[in-house]
Amino acid sequence: MKKFKIYAGMGGSFGGASYHCTIEAKDEGEALKYAYQLAEEEYQSYEGYHGIMSWEDCEEDLRESGMLEDLTENEYEDVITEHYINEIESWVEFYVKETTGEDEEEEE
Repeated sequence: MKKFKIYAGMGGSFGGASYHCTIEAKDEGEALKYAYQLAEEEYQSYEGYHGIMSWEDCEEDLRESGMLEDLTENEYEDVITEHYINEIESWVEFYVKETTGEDEEEEE
């Protein structure tokens, strides 16, 4: 197992990714998944504020634009979920840094 520093947060005026913790993970991909989860949770904590859209806001946005007409139930859910994920990914910032023994608990 390797150790990774985890950075996650909201971009723009929210200040970007910041250090959260150091974790053990089998590889960088696993550590990035964890960093993304933290960034997504931070996004969700702001939903409804500062123009940050919730899943329901995405649904309303798509309905108002006419993009949900004539879709099956599965397509309807998929289109909204895709819009929601795009919103999240347009705001969040996350990355990891593999640590050495010396810098493992230091916050940058």
